[in-house]
Amino acid sequence: MFGQVTMKTIAVCNQKGGVGKTTVTLNLSAGLAMVGQKVLMIDLDPQASLTLSTIGESSGQCIAEVIGSSLPGKLSILQIIHPLQENFHLAPGGLSLSISEIGLVTRLGRENILKKVLSTIDHHYDVAIIDCGPSMGLLVENALNAANAVIIPTLPTPIDKKGVSILLESLQAVRNELNPDLEILGLVISQYDQRLKLHQQMLDEFRMMDLPLLAIIGRSVEVARTIGEGKPLTSGRLLPQMHELTSKVDFWIKHGKLPDSFLSG
Repeated sequence: MFGQVTMKTIAVCNQKGGVGKTTVTLNLSAGLAMVGQKVLMIDLDPQASLTLSTIGESSGQCIAEVIGSSLPGKLSILQIIHPLQENFHLAPGGLSLSISEIGLVTRLGRENILKKVLSTIDHHYDVAIIDCGPSMGLLVENALNAANAVIIPTLPTPIDKKGVSILLESLQAVRNELNPDLEILGLVISQYDQRLKLHQQMLDEFRMMDLPLLAIIGRSVEVARTIGEGKPLTSGRLLPQMHELTSKVDFWIKHGKLPDSFLSG
C-alpha cells in the first residue's frame, strides 16, 4: 500500500508507566548506532521525556506537527529530525501530541497516519524505534500499526505481569484488525534485583509466558542519572546487559529473526 519498505520499525510499548520504555529506547538506539545501524528514535509520548532529556523543548517542531490533529500536519518528518550523533537521530515529541491524539479521532484512516509518515523516510534509516506513551490510545495504535515488531519493557512484579497479559490481548487485537504481521520481539525486564525472592519468582513466571526474553536490566542509580541527562550508558555493571539487548535486536534487523540460541533468554 505504501511501497517497498526497507526500514524496520520497532515500538517500545507498555500501557503502564515507569517500566523503562525510555531507558530501553535510548540505550538500544544508541547501541544499534554504534554497531553501524542508522537509527531514528521517535518520541511519541506526550510527556516527551526522551526529547526533554536529549534536546530540551522541541519548540513547535515535533512529531505532532507532522502527524497533525483533526487536520494533516504542516511539516514533513525530515524537517523536525535532530541529529544527536552519527547514525543516531531523534524525531522529538511534545505536549502537543495530546492535542494531536484528540483530533486524530475525526481523521479518515487515522490508524495509518504514522505509517504513511514513516514510508517517506524508509530509505533514510535502517531502523526506527518508537518510544510510546503509557496508554493504548490512537498514538500507540498508530505506532503499532506502523511497526514490524514490539519490545515490551516491564518490571518484575505481579501487577506488571498482569499488565503484560492485558497488553498481549491488545496486541492480538491490533494484529486482527490492523497489522497482522506485527511481531512481539520480546520482553525486557527492568530494575531486576536478584537478591529479592519476589523478583526471582516473577522472572520464572515471565519465562513461562513463552515470549523471548531479550534482556534483564538490573537496578542502578546510574541508569536514572544517564537517562536524566539524555545519554546512554557508557560504563558500569549494566552495560553488558544493554549490549546483550543490542546484539539480539541487531541480529533481528539483519536476519528477520532472533538468534536461535537467544530465544530461551
